[in-house]
Amino acid sequence: MGEYRTTAGEQLPEEPLERKRRVRNAILKIFIVLVVIVVTGFAVPINRYATAQGYVTTKEYAEVRSPVTGIVSNILIHSGDMVEAGQVMVELNSSEEEATLAETRARVSKLHTEMERRQAEMSIDLERRSVELTEQKRAHADNLRVAELELANAESRLELTGELVEKGLKAQRELEDVRLQKELCQVRLESLQRKDFKIYEDLLARDRTKYDSEIHALEEELAALEESVRRAEARIELRKIRAPISGQVVRYEFVNGELLQPNYVIYEIFGGEDQILKLRVDERYATRIAGGQKYRAKLSTYKNGFQRIYFRGQVQYLRNIIQNDGEKSYRMAYCLFHSRDYVIPPGTTAEARIYYDRSCFWSFLFNLEP
Repeated sequence: MGEYRTTAGEQLPEEPLERKRRVRNAILKIFIVLVVIVVTGFAVPINRYATAQGYVTTKEYAEVRSPVTGIVSNILIHSGDMVEAGQVMVELNSSEEEATLAETRARVSKLHTEMERRQAEMSIDLERRSVELTEQKRAHADNLRVAELELANAESRLELTGELVEKGLKAQRELEDVRLQKELCQVRLESLQRKDFKIYEDLLARDRTKYDSEIHALEEELAALEESVRRAEARIELRKIRAPISGQVVRYEFVNGELLQPNYVIYEIFGGEDQILKLRVDERYATRIAGGQKYRAKLSTYKNGFQRIYFRGQVQYLRNIIQNDGEKSYRMAYCLFHSRDYVIPPGTTAEARIYYDRSCFWSFLFNLEP
């Protein structure tokens, strides 16, 4: 080998073997560090969680929507007011329905009067004809009795006149006259006996049936109009938006004259004292979130200086109903909530983490589900 000389105090060049040894040592150290990092990443447990947004509410909670599409005419309840179940909160314009109701009621009143008048006319007619028929039967019975007496008298006179004619005390002509009177009485009696009042009774019964059918038709028409009145009243009632539960009201922004539709939430009602936390959980986490899992939430308006105040609790249950907000699908999780002596008004928004499992650092870093 040659000799190296230096005049400026530089270090001598490394020997090839020494250089290789230093590179191997560096690679070994890097490998050991990587192994330690990898092993540590698998050994360190990381909590896996789903982010969710929601708000604090009460166990008794209701969203109020208009049952029909209509224009607001009167706002009776405002934010912060207390309401009782069934209390009217908003009235929608119902002028058209009220006009229809008034017209239908007038038709009902007119038809009711017409039916009463017609019933009175029919009753008077049937009663008059029934009385007349009864009087005719009575007169016929009297005439029949008189005819029987006249026939009996004619027969007696005929017998007496015949005896007198035989004795020569009466002329034959008188006997013929008496015989003729007897025959006339016989014909009159037979005529009265043949007279039948059943046809008059049948006519009276048929007219009574016809009148009953007419009254029944009027009653059906009246019932249909009364049903129309009830439907009109129901339509007017639908335009009175009532509170479904008792509680404190939070009103959304709407004004008189605004068009409301059934899909618009116009009020929220918070009833009762116990509070819960409702969180929107993205549908992709729906199979991982269940009752009993813990959460940590921060409320939008609660801070301790620069330090955020966290509220912790457990999930009660996750609803099985999928809801949509635009293109996002989510399910609503209901969580136990403790206010920790803070006064938290219903409707306070919250951001939360729901912890559903633990995994190693590498699974967490690369978003690999356990």
